Amino acid sequence: MTTPPRWIDDLFPFPTPPALAKMIDIAWEEEFLTTDLYEEGLYDAGRVQGSLALPFDLCEVPLAPQGWEYCYAGEVFRRHLVPFGSVPELLPFADLGTGTRIGWVVPAPELGRTDHPVASFGHEEPAVIGRNTLDGLTYLLSIALRSGGECRRTQVARLSAELGIRPTSEYGVNPDGTVVEIPLDLAPPAGWRHEPDPSGIGIGVLAPDDAFGDEYPCFTGETDAILADASRMLDAGYPASALLGLTAAFHEGTHRPSDLHPLWARAYDDLGRPLFRERLDVMMEDYD
Repeated sequence: MTTPPRWIDDLFPFPTPPALAKMIDIAWEEEFLTTDLYEEGLYDAGRVQGSLALPFDLCEVPLAPQGWEYCYAGEVFRRHLVPFGSVPELLPFADLGTGTRIGWVVPAPELGRTDHPVASFGHEEPAVIGRNTLDGLTYLLSIALRSGGECRRTQVARLSAELGIRPTSEYGVNPDGTVVEIPLDLAPPAGWRHEPDPSGIGIGVLAPDDAFGDEYPCFTGETDAILADASRMLDAGYPASALLGLTAAFHEGTHRPSDLHPLWARAYDDLGRPLFRERLDVMMEDYD
C-alpha cells in the first residue's frame, strides 16, 4: 500500500464538477487515507459521507477502492437519491440534515453538459441558488458561517481557500432570511426551448422544439382528464408537452403519483432520457 488509492469519479451520470471533486478529495483523505482503516485495508463509506471536514453530508460517496473491504455489509449498494416531493431532474449532492438538499438542475442529460444550475429542494419548493456548482458551494459555506462558532469559521476558511471563493454570512439570503432566488437559465441550444412549469413550482421542461405541441397541457382537475390529455400528446409525438403537464400535476399535489407514473415514464422514454426513467422508478417507491 505504498501509493494511496484515489476515489474514482463514478458518483454522478456526468463528471463530478471540479469544485465538488475538490471537496470530496478532502473528505476522502481525512476520513479514509489518514485513518487506521486505510492501514487495515478497510473502507467506511459512512465516514466519507458524513466527513467532519465538510459542513454538510455528501449524498453520494465513492465506492471502495479495488482491494479494500467494506467495514459493514451492504455498503457496496448505492443509488441516486430522489428526495421526497422532488423530481428526477433534481440531482442532490449535499444533504443539510434538515430535509433540505442542495443539488443540480439537470433538465436534459443527453446534452452532455458538465455543470448545471444549483438549487435548494427537498421538503420545500425548489429555489435556484447558484448558476453552477461553485456558486452552490459558496452558498453552502455561507450557510455554515451563519451557524457560527470558531471551529466552523476555521473549517469554512480552509475550504474557501481551497476553492478560491469568498462566502459571507449574508451571501444568498435576503434581510428577512429568505433565500435569494436566481433566475433559472437553462440556456436552450439552437432548435430547443425551455417551457416553465405551469404550476409555478417545478423547473419545467427543456427539449427540442418539435417535442412540444401547440397546446398547453392539462394539469389541474380530474386525474382522468390529465392522463387523457398526456396520452393524446404522447400519441401525437409531443412528449415534452406531456411531461410538462404530468410534472405540473405532480407538483399540484392533488393527484396520486402512481397514477401519473406510466405516462410520465413513457414521456422520458420518448425523449430518450433513460436516467430519468430509472430515477422516476426509484422515486415511486416513496409513494407505494
